[in-house]
Amino acid sequence: MQMKFTKKKIVYSIIIFLLVFFLYVWIRSCTKTVDVTYRYEEIQKGDVSKTIAVTGRLEIEDPFYVMSKISGLVKAVYVDFNSNVVEGQLLAEIDSTDIDLKVSKVALQYERAKLEFEEIKSNMDSKNELLKENLISKKELEVAETSYKKALTQFRNAKLEYDFALKEKSYTKIFAPVSGIIVSRDVNPREIQNAGKVLFIIAKNMKKMRLLINIDESEIGNIKPNLNVTFTVSAYPDKVFTGTISQVRFNPIPQGAVITYQSLVYCNNDELLLKPGMTATAVVRVAEKKNVLRVPNQAFIVSPIKTVDQSGKKFVWRKRKGIIGELPVEKIEVTTGLVGDLYTEITGGALAPGDSVLVNIEKNLSRKDDMSSYGK
Repeated sequence: MQMKFTKKKIVYSIIIFLLVFFLYVWIRSCTKTVDVTYRYEEIQKGDVSKTIAVTGRLEIEDPFYVMSKISGLVKAVYVDFNSNVVEGQLLAEIDSTDIDLKVSKVALQYERAKLEFEEIKSNMDSKNELLKENLISKKELEVAETSYKKALTQFRNAKLEYDFALKEKSYTKIFAPVSGIIVSRDVNPREIQNAGKVLFIIAKNMKKMRLLINIDESEIGNIKPNLNVTFTVSAYPDKVFTGTISQVRFNPIPQGAVITYQSLVYCNNDELLLKPGMTATAVVRVAEKKNVLRVPNQAFIVSPIKTVDQSGKKFVWRKRKGIIGELPVEKIEVTTGLVGDLYTEITGGALAPGDSVLVNIEKNLSRKDDMSSYGK
């Protein structure tokens, strides 16, 4: 038999459903309560440290740049990347054919000027002796002296050109200025090189490196020489390297809307793990206090009640003992010293080792009719 639904029955059914639904919601809302849990931490003496996280780039300590002093075709290259070289070792040669011709030409000019100079000088000396014996006039000696001065000038110019040509020829051989290791080589045989180009970079000592770190302008006031720095590189994420700041540079470096300043950190590389150009993630320890009374930094930002801001004053909430019916904590004014990364130094106030301070408040909704409460 097919059941027939009238319009009135449908309306009644909807009304009954809504009444049951709202009654259910009202009952659930009345059976919920807020459960508040106070989290404390017992304060003791310990260390307080403040650090700054920065990034930087590793470089060679005092690199030597070997440049080409003349332009020309590279004849030969005798070293490669990572080659160990000694001071004075031949690194490369530039073809000297054109320079050799130039040297030969100016050598002939120099020799001719030298002979002419010596001949005219000898003539002048002779004229000088003849004048002493009154065998010639003074005018003849003056003419000889003028010829001597002209010959001397020509001789000196010829010698300068000859010396310069020899110097230019010496530039065709490129020698190591110091002993060390070749970390960069930008030259190949049969290539034309221009004067002033850096052909090699030599690291005198790879066991010493320097790290350039970028300090934000808001933190630069905390940075000074001799601060300790620890850092890691992505190649060895589990290994911590150490260094010391040796220089804080005044030159501002814009990075977007922020200004940074570079600081120079010298570090050891005895294991030769660090390479030039590596990016480092560093931590600078800017301040540290040993064995001082300290509280967690969270203690200054948590409060069980709404409080009025009192500028210049600092408070924490200390756990009460044996008080029922009131707040389980009391407000304590303190004076602080070093504000570290995790803890703040306490220099004055009513706190003592062993006191517990409020660090967190957890609020959880719970049911009054929780089945676990029945029978208790």
